[in-house]
Amino acid sequence: MLSHQQDFKEEKPLIQIIIEEAGHKCWFLPKFHCELNPIEMYWGWVKVCFCNAGDGTFPTVKCIVPEILGACPIQMIHAFFCKTWHYMDAYKKGLNAQQAEYAIKKYKSQRCCGPMVMMSLGVLLN
Repeated sequence: MLSHQQDFKEEKPLIQIIIEEAGHKCWFLPKFHCELNPIEMYWGWVKVCFCNAGDGTFPTVKCIVPEILGACPIQMIHAFFCKTWHYMDAYKKGLNAQQAEYAIKKYKSQRCCGPMVMMSLGVLLN
């Protein structure tokens, strides 16, 4: 099959080529896993700010959207990435979605779910 050919596998998508030629990194993230995609958390933050700031008229929307898109603090974006790292670590350790959610809420560390949380999950499952 064509998809199994080595030269076909090594071919980059056009969008990736354009992005990388512009000097940026291009990451393709899994679909339907908003917890693994920090941009989804950013969009959620933007939507909340938009709902709080807008009055529903088109001229207002036209003015506030660019402001809100640029208003997200770097610390918040950093937090979105940290949360993504926590989810990736939980899934890498074999947790399902419900267990990962529990572990992430229970344990706060740098990019991982600690052994104590994993042990408490074992108690919960048995």
